[in-house]
Formats: sequence, C-alpha cells, structure tokens
Amino acid sequence: MNRIKLVLVMIIWGSLGVFTRSIPLSALSLAFLRALIALPVLFVVMKMKKSDQVKWPLLKPYLISGVLLGFGWLTLFYGFKHTSISSAVMIYNMCPAYVMIAAPLLLKETISKIQIAVIFISFLGLCLIVGDNLSEGYGYMGLALSAISGMLYATIVLINRSIKVRVDNQTATFVQIFTAMIVLLPFVLLDGNILSVVDLDAKAVTYTILLGILHTSVAYTLFFSLYTHMKSVEIVSYSYLEPLFGILFSVIFVGETLTLPQIMGGILILGSTYIGEILKDGRFLKNKSTINRSPNKKKSFDVSSSKD
Repeated sequence: MNRIKLVLVMIIWGSLGVFTRSIPLSALSLAFLRALIALPVLFVVMKMKKSDQVKWPLLKPYLISGVLLGFGWLTLFYGFKHTSISSAVMIYNMCPAYVMIAAPLLLKETISKIQIAVIFISFLGLCLIVGDNLSEGYGYMGLALSAISGMLYATIVLINRSIKVRVDNQTATFVQIFTAMIVLLPFVLLDGNILSVVDLDAKAVTYTILLGILHTSVAYTLFFSLYTHMKSVEIVSYSYLEPLFGILFSVIFVGETLTLPQIMGGILILGSTYIGEILKDGRFLKNKSTINRSPNKKKSFDVSSSKD
C-alpha cells in the first residue's frame, strides 16, 4: 500500500508541468497561489497531528528553506512556460549532481569516484539537452531558470542534511510553504497580474485549486507520511518516476515530441543520478546495519530527507 501511495505522489508531481501549461497565469502568480491555497489544508493536517510547540530557533533552517522553496517554484514554473516540459523536467533533475558537487565543500562530505562519474555524465546529458533546445528555437531563459530551480532545491537538500535538531514533518512543511508565500507576496503585489485570476474560466480555476491542494497539500502530506514506513533507498528509487511521468505526460497531453539528443540527455542525467543515489543509499544502509550490530555502540543513527 505504501508503494502505491508513493507512485501516486510521483504521478501527481509528474503532472505539474502539464497543469502549469494549462493555467494562463504568470509563473509568479502560480507559485504564490500554490502556497496560498495549500496552507489552510496543511494547517488542518498540522492541528490534527497535534504537533508539539516548537521553539523559534529550531525553525530558522526551515525559514531559509521556505525562501528558497518559493523561488524554486517560481523558476521551475517559468521553465515549464518558456521551454519544453520534458527539457525543464530533465534539467531540474540535475539536482543530485549539484548536491554531490556542493556537499564536499559545504558539509565536508567525501566524494567518491562513482559520484565524480555521475557529475560528469549528468553534465554531458545537460549539454545535449541544452544544445538541442537552442537548435529548436527555445531561448536561454527557460533553460537557465529550470537549472536554477534544480540548484535551489539542491541547496534545500543541503540545508536539511545540516539540521541537527529536527521538528516534525507537518510543522516543517507548513513553515516552509508559509515562508514561500510571504517571500513571494511583495513581488506579486508589484507585478499586479494576480488580479487576472478573476478572468480565468472554470477549467483554469479548477487546475489552479488542484495545484494548491492536490500537488502541494495532499502530495506533501502523503510523501512525508511514508518516511515512517519505508526505507530511504526505496523512496529514492521510486522518486525517479516523477521525471519519467513528467516526460510521458508532456508527450501525451501537450503533444511534445522527444528528439534523440533529448532522449540521450535524459538517460544520461536520470540514469546516472539514479544509479549514484542507489549506490550511495545502499552503502549507507550497509554501514548503518554494521553500526547497529556493533556491541560497542549504544545508539544508532538515522538520516531523514525530504522533497520540498
């Protein structure tokens, strides 16, 4: 049942590009409305879970993550609207390669030969996709902002790794999305295009509501609930279904066609990062099992991660 839930979440997130293309609002308005619509539902979930009171100092990393999350949504939505969905998805999913590059510098983690190979292969795939998109007439901006979105998410992952004292997932998610909404609010007010929401037809309104409730509140709540029932290596292996569904939906519902360079680039990016993550998590789980069996260790450790 947990695997079915995880696949469902990947399908929901995989459809994000198609929904974004189907709503005639700016990327800024969509990012803001996504957070605004999601918050009431997330607040109810947080209260139902009866989350403990949290001291403000513990929320600082989540506030920073929330700022990055807001701009990450904004840049990703811009990418969806200004380049092909499939390319935006594949470029965004360079995130693991960015984490591998930054972790040794910021977190003093060691980098393996496998990770170096993953980084090299991923960037080779990125070059293929970018070159193909430019030859097809797409501008640099959509491609660049898709890449920036992946970098912002990579930064969120690094921040989450560095957190020593964590709060519960419901509180963390609410704080991050609330912060994302607040940081985007001044830009929305200055832009003024948010008022065009009143001109949307019923179909676009429905898609916008689903973007906030289904793609954010429901998907995030389901995703975080699985961390207490599934191993991290399982979640990592299933998370690569998201870009695959995203590409599939762009072909079926938007009518995009995949060129050979795109296919090759996607295989290089998704394939190499998938293998790198699986090998890393497999090695971690093996080490964890060895430590837990050691008679000299009284406490085991765990690592939790999140998709924000």
